Amino acid sequence: MQTLSDPKKIRPPRFASKGGFYSDDPVELTKQIARFYSEARRADVDGTIAAVICPHAGYVYSGAVAAAAYKQLEGLSYDTVIVIAPSHRAFFRGAAVFSGGAYRTPLGDIPLDLDFCGKLTSVDPDIALSDMGHDSTGGGYEHALEVHLPFLQIVLGHFALVPIVMGDQEFQTAKLLGELIGRWATFGRTLIVASSDLAHGHSYTETKRLDETAAAAVEKFSPSKFYDQLQNGAFEACGGGPITAAMIAAQAMGADKARVVAKRNSSDATGEKSGYIVGYLSAVMYGTAEEKPKSKRKAEEHPRGHAGLQSDQDLTDHEREFLRNTARRSLDHAVKGARLECPEAPNDRLREKRGAFVTLRLHGELRGCVGYVRPYKPLLDAVWEMAESAALRDDRFIPLEASEVDDIEIEITVLSQLKKTHNPDDVLVGRHGLLITRGIQSGVLLPQVPVENDWDRETFLAHTCLKAGLPPDAWQDPKTVLEIFTAEVF
Repeated sequence: MQTLSDPKKIRPPRFASKGGFYSDDPVELTKQIARFYSEARRADVDGTIAAVICPHAGYVYSGAVAAAAYKQLEGLSYDTVIVIAPSHRAFFRGAAVFSGGAYRTPLGDIPLDLDFCGKLTSVDPDIALSDMGHDSTGGGYEHALEVHLPFLQIVLGHFALVPIVMGDQEFQTAKLLGELIGRWATFGRTLIVASSDLAHGHSYTETKRLDETAAAAVEKFSPSKFYDQLQNGAFEACGGGPITAAMIAAQAMGADKARVVAKRNSSDATGEKSGYIVGYLSAVMYGTAEEKPKSKRKAEEHPRGHAGLQSDQDLTDHEREFLRNTARRSLDHAVKGARLECPEAPNDRLREKRGAFVTLRLHGELRGCVGYVRPYKPLLDAVWEMAESAALRDDRFIPLEASEVDDIEIEITVLSQLKKTHNPDDVLVGRHGLLITRGIQSGVLLPQVPVENDWDRETFLAHTCLKAGLPPDAWQDPKTVLEIFTAEVF
């Protein structure tokens, strides 16, 4: 299916006409979309939007529902917009990324993000540069991608496009596509649009029931459970594959919530409660709006005196002390044989799932360091477990002895959310920790490591590659995933 990209090739609008999916007259089209926007309402979305789900029927039927999602983007800007659509006419394996240089609508040309398209199609032959689904190849043009573009042009203005048509709806295709998008997408700078309608051809009552189930599945924000319910017939979604892929990618980018912002069907739009009814839904997937206020601490305030390290100040002094005491109790329990249990978390902040590391030093020398880079456990539980692991299960050292415990210095590092980046220049020494992954190999270094060793950015990148068991220049390989994070160190 792979074809060479032709930057001069433009995909013209195929479904814009009088009485078609949307108007081919720029003035009329702009007025129609502006009316949809004026009638839509902003929801209370407390976070950065990584993805939206929107319907793809003719505007007279689903335009108002689509506008409800795009309304949430007003005032925002994105460098790249990835639109994932199902294929209604051409059937093929995998997913096709348009091999041209632009998509055209009555409102003008949208250039493709050729760099992103190239990366996306360089890993697996099932995600390929191809015109399948985009032009008449294999059975016909696809409307489910095209109809979103005028909305995006009006609400966002300038952006680069990655147009994708999924030829099959298999979970493995959606998973592969979602993971690849998540590898190179940047939270807050990349937007994903999943194109899908819902129930088709049922009674009005049954359509509403099925669509309510679909909405609940979207808001649970579990890609595998969403897909399983879809396959089991709990609801219908012709773009179930795009939605699943978007969920996987959005979560990889940093989104942790999904919210339905509009839901109706074609009968609601026409006022006719009979005939062939199609359901529509709009939703947003989002995460923390912005990083919390940072505090650059004086070197003498830090237990190790990391001059030049910008450590976050998120936890209160009481919460920090509680975590230090918990780590100390864990050491006494694990090494001295004291019959102690992890205490109850005193508040929600310490029950929140966070990545965390516990570092042990004896007379200033490293004696153990183990942690979770991803938020698998509540923070208090993570500190308890990692203190024990640093004492007994760091393979670089013999297990800590009871006679050493009282002299151990404990340093706790609480991690922010991971953020993927495809630009190594985003890695700031003294500010960021770094996780590098390629295939099954991965390595992580905390933000204090390059500061302690007086490394520049490239040295930091090279040492993290070596930690992953990769060549020191592996960070320059497009297949290598870079993820950065900030930390609170105390």
